[in-house]
Amino acid sequence: LVEFVSEKLFNEQVEILLPTSFIDMPQAVAKVKYPSEYRPPIIKTSLDGTVNFTFNLFDILTEGSDGLEEVAAHFQLVLKQVNPILKIHNYNEMTCEGQSHRLFSYKSYGLDMQIYNLMCVTPIRDKVLQGSFSCPYEEHELWEEIAQQVFLSIRIK
Repeated sequence: LVEFVSEKLFNEQVEILLPTSFIDMPQAVAKVKYPSEYRPPIIKTSLDGTVNFTFNLFDILTEGSDGLEEVAAHFQLVLKQVNPILKIHNYNEMTCEGQSHRLFSYKSYGLDMQIYNLMCVTPIRDKVLQGSFSCPYEEHELWEEIAQQVFLSIRIK
């Protein structure tokens, strides 16, 4: 059973439902787990650090669903450039309470395990919110629907 709490992100521009047990990832841990200086500004993690949600807000203008489609395709292209053997799975176009979302999943590889990833892009005024979810691949069946529902809960404030 997973309980949720409403949280406001990015100076209260966005509201989202997240698991109550998730915390902000400590900076020291974030620097190791996400070593790039371009790590996401918001990282929510399970207490054991194995399940994560990350959020970025980009200054990218989208023109309707076609623009959002282009943004999602761009993120997929970048991922494939970094990891050419990556295969995109389960691409979905979804709308929830008037909010458009593009979600896709893929498997990646850590040092000692396979990782399930779900990415979401959605417009927030004149920007694009990019959310990512990751968990050990062996747990993806437990988390896939939950992560999708978290992303579909995104609301503009």
